[in-house]
Amino acid sequence: MAISRETIEKKSFIYSLLRPYVNKVTKTYFRTTVYNYENVPKNDIIIYAPNHQNALMDALAILATIKTEPVFLARADIFKKKTIEKLLTLFKILPIYRIRDGKESLGNNEAVFQKTIDVLKNKNGLVILPEGYHAGFRKLKTLKKGISRIAFEAEESNDFKLNIKIIPVGLDWSNYINFRSKLFIYFGEPISVSDYYDEYKKNPPRALNKLREKLSEELKKYMIHIGNDEYYEMFDNIRYIFLPEMIKKMGFKNRKQPNQLFAEQNIIKQLNEFVDSNPNEAKELNDKTLRYSELLKKLHFRNRVIQKGKFSNISLIGQALLAVLFLPLYLLGGILNYLPYKIPVWATKKVKDPQFLSSFRSVIALLLFPVYYIILITTGLLLLNQWWHTIALIILLPFAGLFAFHYYIEFKKMLSGIRYNLKTLFKNKDLIELTSTYNYILGKMDGITK
Repeated sequence: MAISRETIEKKSFIYSLLRPYVNKVTKTYFRTTVYNYENVPKNDIIIYAPNHQNALMDALAILATIKTEPVFLARADIFKKKTIEKLLTLFKILPIYRIRDGKESLGNNEAVFQKTIDVLKNKNGLVILPEGYHAGFRKLKTLKKGISRIAFEAEESNDFKLNIKIIPVGLDWSNYINFRSKLFIYFGEPISVSDYYDEYKKNPPRALNKLREKLSEELKKYMIHIGNDEYYEMFDNIRYIFLPEMIKKMGFKNRKQPNQLFAEQNIIKQLNEFVDSNPNEAKELNDKTLRYSELLKKLHFRNRVIQKGKFSNISLIGQALLAVLFLPLYLLGGILNYLPYKIPVWATKKVKDPQFLSSFRSVIALLLFPVYYIILITTGLLLLNQWWHTIALIILLPFAGLFAFHYYIEFKKMLSGIRYNLKTLFKNKDLIELTSTYNYILGKMDGITK
C-alpha cells in the first residue's frame, strides 16, 4: 500500500522495504547505544516524547530504534516543496502548523489531530518532539502544549478508555555533526495520561499544564540538561574534563552508557549547587575553564590528549608501524569511497543551521551510496568479467570505506600523541599553562564533588 496522509497509520510495503536500509544508514552515521527500550510497554498506546537538538536526526534516531512503524509530527514549513512533502509522508511524518506559518494555516491542525487518533488507536506509536523546535544546546527547552492536547483529545474522543502512555526519551549526541559520533538513547519510565483524567474533566487548561510539567521534569532525568545560561559553556566543558574522575567517584567500572550519562548529570548537579553558593569562586572557575578551552584550540588538541597526560614512545612507534602496514588498505578504501563520503560535505557547505548538517548529509549519503556503488560494481563487472570479483567488490566497498575513515581518525590521534610528547620535551609554554589549568580544574572539582 502506498502511503498518503489518509492512510499513514497503515502498513506499507515500500516503507517496510526501505526502513531497514534507512535505519542502517542512521546507525552507521551515529554509533548508537540504546538503554531501557525493553521496558517500554508492548501492548499499550504510546506517544514517544524525545528532546529535540539535532533536527531530522532526532526523528531518525527514534525510527532506527523502536520496532513498530511510528508516525511523526514535524513543523509544517519543511513540507512546502511537493517532492519533500511526498518523501516525508513516505516516512510517515505529518505536519504541525504554527502561528508563524500563517494564522489561516492553524485550521489545518484539526485534520492532523484527528489523524493522530487513528495512529494511536492502531498502536503504531506516535512520536512528538514536545519542545517544538531544535537547538544545538544540551538543555531542555520549555515544552509546548501540543503533546498534552493531542493526548487528552484522543482520550476524550474515546471516552477516556485508551490509557495512553507517554514515554520520555533522552537523546544525547556526543557531536551533532561528525560522522561516527556517538548517540545514546535512553527510554524513560511511562507517564500515564490517565493520572490526569479527573483534573482534565474539571479544568482542562490546568491538566494540560500539569502533564506538560510532569513530562518536562521526567525528560530531564534521561538527558543532559544544563539549565545555567550564564555558565553554560563552563558546565558543558567541565562535564568532559572531570568525567573520568567522577566515574571513579561514583564507583563505576567503566564509562560506558548509562554510566557516562549519570556521571555527567552528577557533575552538573553539583556544579549548580557550587555556583549558587559560591558566586566569586564560580567566576574564577569559569575564567579558568574558558582559558583551558582557548589553549586547547590554540594547540589543536582534544581534551582526551590532556587527560591521558603522557604517551608511551614505544606505543607510538607501534602505532606508526601499524599505520604503514595498513596504508595500502587505507588508500584502497579511501580512493574507492572518496566521492560518496565527500559529496555530502561539499553539498552542505552553504547550510546556515549547523543542526541540519548531519540530517542533510545522512539523507544525501542514503541516496548517493547505492547509486555510486551500482556504478562502481557495474564498471568492475565489465572490466573484471568475473562474477566472484564483483561479489568481493560488493562486500569490500562499505567495509573498506569505514576502515579508511577510522584509520584516518586513529592516525590523527597518533599524531596528537607525538605532538604532545614533543611539546613536553621542549617545554612548550602554552602546554605548561594548559596542563596547569587542567590540574586546577581537577583540584577544584575534586573539592566541589562528593
